[in-house]
Amino acid sequence: MSIVETAAFGLVWFGVAVTGVIACICLFNPAAGMAKLGHEVEQLPNVMLGRYIAIFGFSLFAAYYADFIVLLAWLTAAGFMAFFDAVLYARQSKPYGTHLVAGILTFIAIILVIATISSNGSL
Repeated sequence: MSIVETAAFGLVWFGVAVTGVIACICLFNPAAGMAKLGHEVEQLPNVMLGRYIAIFGFSLFAAYYADFIVLLAWLTAAGFMAFFDAVLYARQSKPYGTHLVAGILTFIAIILVIATISSNGSL
């Protein structure tokens, strides 16, 4: 592996570590975690817009790249987000149907991707 590849992977793994630390900071008290990370609650809709644009971009990339392992990883992350939000809203007695349907459809896609990977021997 070249020094450039090593540096690139080093920064990628650093990003993984930072993201893990951020998740841990927010795990038990998301509001306090957001404040500790410098997020302003009133800006949350704008922050989420950026996240949705990024999610769309990665979804587009994953679909275009058409690698079933990448799709499996992405669908797993997307399904987790959908089911997590559904549980979050259901616990608050708020509408959660669209998140639940998104999670179910993502789960079906995961099953189909796993079947495809298994049938072509990629896994």
